[in-house]
Amino acid sequence: MAARTLRAFGVGISDLGDGLLWGEAKLLLEGAAEDTSTLLGAELAGWAYPASTLELLTLIAQLGNEKAAKKLMPWALPKNEPRADAAEIAEAQAALDEGLIFSS
Repeated sequence: MAARTLRAFGVGISDLGDGLLWGEAKLLLEGAAEDTSTLLGAELAGWAYPASTLELLTLIAQLGNEKAAKKLMPWALPKNEPRADAAEIAEAQAALDEGLIFSS
C-alpha cells in the first residue's frame, strides 16, 4: 500500500535515497494515512473505498435519500476480500524481506 500511495504523489520506493528523502517519504505516508481520500487512509480507516468529505457530501446530496446514502458509505460497505491465514502472512513477509535491498 505504501508503494501505491507514493506513486500517487509521483514518486516511488525506488526513488528513496536519490530523488526522495526518507523524511519526505515519511511525511507523505503520514499525510496519506490521515486522509481518507487516499488508498492508504481509506484502508487504515477500514473503509471499502477512498473518499473525501466533499465526495461523500456530494453523493449524499445527489441521492437525496438518507437510507440509500447510508448503504453507499464506505464504512458501511462490506469488504469481500479473503483474509490470509498466519502461514500465508509469514510466507509473504519472508518473500518481501528477501526483496528489500538497502544501499548506501
